[in-house]
Amino acid sequence: MARGKSSPVTVHTIAQHVGVSAAAVSTVLANRHEERRLAAATVERIRQAIRDLGYVPNVAARRLQAHDPEVRHLELGILTTFEAPLSLVSRVLRQLQRTVDAKSGPTRQFSVSIDMFHAGRLREMPGLLNASRFNGLIITNTLPADDAFLTGASLPYPVVVLGRQLANYSCVLDTPGEIGRRAAEILLGAGRKAPVVLVPALLTQSTSERAESFCATIRSRMGREPARATAPDFTPSGGATAVRTHLEANRGCDALFAVTDSLALGAYQAIRGSGRAIPRDVSVVGVGDLDPAEFFDPPLTCVGPASDKIVEQVVMQLFQLMTQRRLNPAEIFVPPQTVLRASV
Repeated sequence: MARGKSSPVTVHTIAQHVGVSAAAVSTVLANRHEERRLAAATVERIRQAIRDLGYVPNVAARRLQAHDPEVRHLELGILTTFEAPLSLVSRVLRQLQRTVDAKSGPTRQFSVSIDMFHAGRLREMPGLLNASRFNGLIITNTLPADDAFLTGASLPYPVVVLGRQLANYSCVLDTPGEIGRRAAEILLGAGRKAPVVLVPALLTQSTSERAESFCATIRSRMGREPARATAPDFTPSGGATAVRTHLEANRGCDALFAVTDSLALGAYQAIRGSGRAIPRDVSVVGVGDLDPAEFFDPPLTCVGPASDKIVEQVVMQLFQLMTQRRLNPAEIFVPPQTVLRASV
């Protein structure tokens, strides 16, 4: 079906393209096709037309905020958990706002928001499935239950997932297996014999992968598993509690790999509180190289995502999905970087 380049794609455009009613298209957009018993083949044809025609839901119109019909208003969101650190999210927000400022004009305006959900309960987020809140979305810090929900859902607007691999979504993440392997090699290269991996109780896909690749490298080099200290959460206090408990039990530790920098900060306190020194008695490697890492005492050695490159790719991918039709989901891997400092 031919149409002018400037003509917006509407529910009626899609209905005419597929040869179904506008109500059927609305039902699919609202993810209510099962309860209304639409045929699976019809649902797939409608979804394909949505992708092919480049449909972008008019959130502003639904909210009755589009006072000027000539101005297109797009709602962009960053979705993360209450439980996760916000350091990387803040970088995404800054990059997204810079891009929005560059792309805004008299006929196109953007709103940017950060929305939060409880880890493992993404499916409870209002408006996520029916396009009533977002025109484009970046999602990060999900747990396996959230990943399973996303894999089984079909969100009716462009989505980029940060830090994990999910089928049918564009994903940007560090190269799998590299962070944990490099951290293990740094600690083993320092001659350490009793490595410990510090993890949170709630493991995301990325933190789990870091821990497992670290353990796999230690197994292959030392023939045994490293010890594991489990923090109740991602906070420095959680990291301090886990390491303190480990050390008080007189379990060996001359090397520590913390799967986030925030856990490493807490580990510093616990190590010092036990009378040990870093790096004389315990070498420490963190992940992320976020802003505070070089101000640790001693400065923290980090292996982890090249954050600026990942953030640039995430935002670029979101706008490509919003503007280019027939763009297939992409998996973009960014090699991690290693920053050697005095903690090893």
